[in-house]
Amino acid sequence: MTLRQFAVLAGVMTGVAFAGSARADMVGHGAMVNAVAVSADGKRLLSASWDYTLRLWDLGKQSELKVLDGHTASVNAVVFLPDGKSALSASWDHMVIRWDLNSGKETARLTGHVNNIAGMSLSRDGRRLATASWDRTVKLWNLASNKLERNFEGHEANVMQVAFAMDDKQLISVGYDLTARLWDVASGKELAVMTGHQASVNAVAVAPDGKSALTGSTDGSIKRWDLVAQRESGSLPGHSGFITSIAISKDGRYALSGGGDRLMRLWDLKDGRQLKQFAGHEKPVWSVAFTPDGKRAVSGGYDTVIKLWSLETGALIPAPKS
Repeated sequence: MTLRQFAVLAGVMTGVAFAGSARADMVGHGAMVNAVAVSADGKRLLSASWDYTLRLWDLGKQSELKVLDGHTASVNAVVFLPDGKSALSASWDHMVIRWDLNSGKETARLTGHVNNIAGMSLSRDGRRLATASWDRTVKLWNLASNKLERNFEGHEANVMQVAFAMDDKQLISVGYDLTARLWDVASGKELAVMTGHQASVNAVAVAPDGKSALTGSTDGSIKRWDLVAQRESGSLPGHSGFITSIAISKDGRYALSGGGDRLMRLWDLKDGRQLKQFAGHEKPVWSVAFTPDGKRAVSGGYDTVIKLWSLETGALIPAPKS
């Protein structure tokens, strides 16, 4: 049995396990959910999985709309494009695929990395994409032409995630070399190497104003960074295991984090307090996202399921009865 066949079978069996019970999860993936992204209108969800697929969901109904199948390895990152009609996914197969969400068909491929693409970030105007790879590079792509614009080289190990910052004039990338690095987008020059984590840095999220960021590490810590001063400015203590994912709300007031302790946590970024923790996944939480209205959150787990949460109550939001 191939890895893909096993993943598909696992997905079928997961679905059977939930049949006949009150459904509070989005079930369908046959392996861990590596990434989740919510559309700008808050109505749809994209998920990416180690089962080689990404899936489009109706978030209100918590029902699967489409399976997008084109990668030949784990899909690690996904993002909606501003038109809401298309999306991008990045994979261990070294490629980024552009998708038409109406037809479910791919419309372009971005090639150039020579190893696993672990993360990606879209510029605010939707014209550029930055990708982070295990080939130790960050690459910048022009989405009008689907062509490579620039390479950013300096990391000494796998690069895990990247994000635009400072009005899209800079990038921040993190990786297995224990660093967060700032880059000038126009020139490709490395501006700063920020250290402090004691193990690989897996996740990064930039505040809406572009001037601060959060990073999460295998050492269990979440660090805050002042990107103007290019230095650490605090931390968010609480997780008892490795950090896999971080998200910051649209208004910049709150953050979500997920990790190996099987919890998603909600933070107040004004004072660094933990406001809530969300328990429900049976294995590590691998991906987190806010909905645009800031009232709900989505988590994807190593347990293959996706959960929708109320941030006000801390409770799971069940799917509407059919």
